[in-house]
Amino acid sequence: MNLTCLKTTFNNSTIEKAKEMKIENISCFSSLSKENLEFGKVERRLLLYTTDSNEKIYIQYPGKETISSDDTKIRPWDFRPKLQLSNGLFMKDLSFADVWDDLSEMRESNEEVLSLLATLFFRMSQLNDYVLAKDNYDFIDIDINSGEIIKSGKISFTWQKPSFDKEILNKIQDVIGIEKTRNASLEAYLVYNDLLAQNEDCKYFYRAMIKNENWDSKVGRRNNLFTHINIIGYLQGHVKFSEIMNKMQYGVSPCLIKDIPIITNGLVSRE
Repeated sequence: MNLTCLKTTFNNSTIEKAKEMKIENISCFSSLSKENLEFGKVERRLLLYTTDSNEKIYIQYPGKETISSDDTKIRPWDFRPKLQLSNGLFMKDLSFADVWDDLSEMRESNEEVLSLLATLFFRMSQLNDYVLAKDNYDFIDIDINSGEIIKSGKISFTWQKPSFDKEILNKIQDVIGIEKTRNASLEAYLVYNDLLAQNEDCKYFYRAMIKNENWDSKVGRRNNLFTHINIIGYLQGHVKFSEIMNKMQYGVSPCLIKDIPIITNGLVSRE
């Protein structure tokens, strides 16, 4: 397997560029209109990505965190990704713990593939394989109680869209099998995870904004994906279980920068 395209170096300049791209994406997602929408009543399902296997990845909003009895906990930009498999069925909504379980099962198929996945997660954290995409995207508005589609149409939307190397993804998929990614292609599975990470950026940026604080770009996407990398490090034997759990009390357990070259088997390095 030719891994040249996965080799990644990073420095302060690339980290700053990633921060700019994240802020741009937060602005795009936060601008989506919520008019006549309400979590649990009428929600919009917006189709953002279709894979080569004809799987469809949507975001559905408003999310559950748009409603709270505590105003300080309301996150009006909250959404959740939805993944429709090629057979028309929807994959269950995944928690981060579900992803960690999946990674554990992938190790059982081939432990060497973990370093490749860690590299992909790192690249996602820095938006390395993303392109600015502007298009008209299909949406439907759903009455949640009845399941009825009450409106449909298109929305003009711009975002930093994942553009992964398909050859690499297909080769990894051949090794781990489709069952380990919940019968979704690795392409679909990673895009789904990208949107989970994007939602974290949106929520934490808003929290900083209402607190009149500067947003820490490590909080959100990066901490989410670095936690996946840390779990991989644990599965490889490079990270102690206590190191994972000591941080997990805060909801995430991001890997240390110094551990990334080890976990990625040298595919990621700092300049």
